[in-house]
Amino acid sequence: MSKKFFKVTMASIIALSLSMTVVWKNVYGANTAANALQVVIAALSIAKVSDLDFGEAPQGSPGKIVTPGTMENVENASFDVNGEPGRSFVIGLPANGSIKMLINGGGAPEKEIAVSDFQSFPSSSGTLGIDGKKKLFVGAARGSILGNQTAGAYSGAFSITVIY
Repeated sequence: MSKKFFKVTMASIIALSLSMTVVWKNVYGANTAANALQVVIAALSIAKVSDLDFGEAPQGSPGKIVTPGTMENVENASFDVNGEPGRSFVIGLPANGSIKMLINGGGAPEKEIAVSDFQSFPSSSGTLGIDGKKKLFVGAARGSILGNQTAGAYSGAFSITVIY
C-alpha cells in the first residue's frame, strides 16, 4: 500500500506542478523607457582688462579711495565676464587685510602699503546680457603712505571670483 500511495502522491504533485506552471504562463509584464538628459551651458569666465591704479603720491600722503565707478577709467580695475546669456552670477572680492602692495619683497612697514575695502560694480552679483557678456569694475582703499615709505613702484596681486 505504501508503494501505491507513494506513486499516486507523486503523480498528484507532478500534475499540480504542471497546472501551476500553466497559471504562471498567463502573467504579463510591462516596461517603459526614460531618457537621460543634460543641458550644457557656457562656462563662466573672467578676464582682466585693466589694473587697479592708485597713481602717484608723495611720502606722508593720506589714504586714497578709488571707487569702482560704472565704466572703465584710469584708476579702477575692469574685467570682462562671459558666460551663458541672461544667467546671474555672484562676485567674490578680496577680504580686508589680505592684500598688500610691496616693494623689494616687503617685510617692513616702509616697504608695504595696505589695500582694503574692495567694492565692485555691479556689487555682489550681476546678470550677463543677451550676448553673454558683462563689464565688471573694481575699486578699493589704499592705506596711508608713511613719511619714510620707500620710494618706488609698489604692486600686489588680488583675485576676483565670479560664480554661477
